[in-house]
Amino acid sequence: MTTFDWPLLFVAATSLVGMGMQHREQQDLSKRVNALETNSSKDNIAGRKLEDSPSPFTKDAEGWWVADADMFRFPQGIVIGDRKDDCTYGKATLAVGLIDENGLGNCPSGDSSVTFGYYNTASGTYSTVTGGIYNEASGDASSVTGGYGNEATGRWSSVTGGYRNTASGVLSSVTGGQSNEASGWYCSVSGGSENVASGDQSSVSGGYYNTASGSSSSVTGGAVNTASGSISSVSGGHYNEASGYWSSVTGGDVNEASGESSSVSGGSDNIASASASAITGGFENKADGNYTAITGGTSNTAIGFAS
Repeated sequence: MTTFDWPLLFVAATSLVGMGMQHREQQDLSKRVNALETNSSKDNIAGRKLEDSPSPFTKDAEGWWVADADMFRFPQGIVIGDRKDDCTYGKATLAVGLIDENGLGNCPSGDSSVTFGYYNTASGTYSTVTGGIYNEASGDASSVTGGYGNEATGRWSSVTGGYRNTASGVLSSVTGGQSNEASGWYCSVSGGSENVASGDQSSVSGGYYNTASGSSSSVTGGAVNTASGSISSVSGGHYNEASGYWSSVTGGDVNEASGESSSVSGGSDNIASASASAITGGFENKADGNYTAITGGTSNTAIGFAS
């Protein structure tokens, strides 16, 4: 029977196992090196392709870079000028402007929004501010064209210009003037100062401190006039009110048409309170009967039916 040197045999077996493990580690390392070399080669090829690709810009004789006559696509947005650090830019936006020493500048934070001018904000989706200072378009698809401190907060609302005007109603508009507000649906203020169109489809054309609060009501001008009745109107004058349905005050001072389809054409301190009553002018006249009329004079009262 053959006698084995068991210690020597154990050492030999251990060496063979170690050599096998070392060989496998070398194979793994070789694979990793090959993978890195392959990726590096691909990156170099891509880099060469980017460097070798033709530029879409060429420099003209005056040193201006001129783009090719092709379409350019920017999925996120474009900033021309300075980037505002504290602005969260929306998708597909355009900002044109500079940042001042206080860090104030334009911010198109709504998706598909646009800002020009200085320190303007377009936060509504599809909103635009195309000029002016301190303006904001926060309603979806709203717009401010220019001016100072104007706000278009209603959906599809617009402020064309002026100073501190607000269009808060849906599809409302303020064309200009100062401190005017269009808060009703489809309403408008064309100009003037401190005017309010709060009724749906109402309008104030101008003047100051005028209010069109009735549905489809209107104030053309003057001062401190109110058209509060539905489809009512005040054309001018001072402190006049058309509160009746289909009522109207053409002018004068402190006149009131409160009856349905009533009217006061002018004068002062006249009141047409009955249905279809009318006062043409004069002072302190009252038409209290239905279908009554007073053509002028002082302190007259018509109380009978159709008198």
